[in-house]
Amino acid sequence: MSVPSYLRPAPLAVVLLSLAGCVSTGAPAPDYNAEGAAADQAGRFIDANNEKYMKGVSKVGVLSCNVMFGMTTAASASTSGGFRAGATRATGTISRSDVKVTVTYTANGLDQGELRRIADQACADAEARLADAGFQLVPHATITASPHYQAIQAGGRPSPFEHKEKRSGTRYLVLARSGESVTDSRYIGAAGGLAQSFKAVSGDAAEQRAGLLMKDLGMTGVNINLLVDFASLESDGHKTFAGLANKNSAKVKADIQLAVSGDLRFQPLGEQKCWREYGKEKCMTRLNHQPVFATRQAVASPKRFYSSIDNVTTSGDKLTSGVTKAIGMLSALSGTSSKVARDITRYQVNVMPEVYATEAVTLSDGLAGMAATRAAASR
Repeated sequence: MSVPSYLRPAPLAVVLLSLAGCVSTGAPAPDYNAEGAAADQAGRFIDANNEKYMKGVSKVGVLSCNVMFGMTTAASASTSGGFRAGATRATGTISRSDVKVTVTYTANGLDQGELRRIADQACADAEARLADAGFQLVPHATITASPHYQAIQAGGRPSPFEHKEKRSGTRYLVLARSGESVTDSRYIGAAGGLAQSFKAVSGDAAEQRAGLLMKDLGMTGVNINLLVDFASLESDGHKTFAGLANKNSAKVKADIQLAVSGDLRFQPLGEQKCWREYGKEKCMTRLNHQPVFATRQAVASPKRFYSSIDNVTTSGDKLTSGVTKAIGMLSALSGTSSKVARDITRYQVNVMPEVYATEAVTLSDGLAGMAATRAAASR
């Protein structure tokens, strides 16, 4: 029996899709044990690359130590109508207005002076862990007295400085040790990297200066990089493969938990190559001969380091969200597909500085200890 037309469900004329970000603060305690031995845990937390070049490495010196602090973490996701999203209602398909969800978490209450103290302590601890692992450590004072080191520092970027990811809005504060600059090209950006390429012709590039410093002191150089972060955001993405299928969700999940990740990079003296060019000696260790011991997973703390998390979405954010959704609704009603609708949410994580500092130092020390132990075991 046919169903009367007035009882048949009408095709849905408009779909306005949005799912705001959600926060999880009750993540299970990580399996890292600050009281446990580094050797027993290194296999779970530290990955190694090019470790075969650690053979014979004994005398080491820290060429640089940089600590990044997460200040703002942001992520976005969007729905996607797929291949036939713009088809008209006359064909019986759905007209829709897709939505982009943006979620931002900002740490509040972090004093720059306290971050400086944490960075200095983390770098000092990392040097100590290298010595504990059995390496012969060249005193940092000996390294800083070298004219090569001083030339490297003169060409670096003053610390601290802000590093911002333009697309996501995620923001970090980058610090070297007190009185030192940031010289790693990964931090100082394309302009710095371009300048270094010109200096390489004359042998004044930071990498070549570091090579000469290593040769003069008879040591393997170590570069230390650490990231202290307070939130991890996971997006379900923006579109499906080839844009053929619908994507009907826009999710951003956040875990608020203090965690440290990073790496120790070694430039083995035994793998160094030296030559003369343009009347100057040049020394470098090829990148693919540099062992790197990096976190497989972040070293996290189960301790609560914040007093509260506040929704600080501004009236401007709400207005933008409301207006774009209204425009999107009208667009869908007209039988077209639009992707102008936005959903903006901002949170503020109110940090307890003493807890944050204690845990950040503990986690950094643990990471450095495990990486140094893994490196020593590779020799």
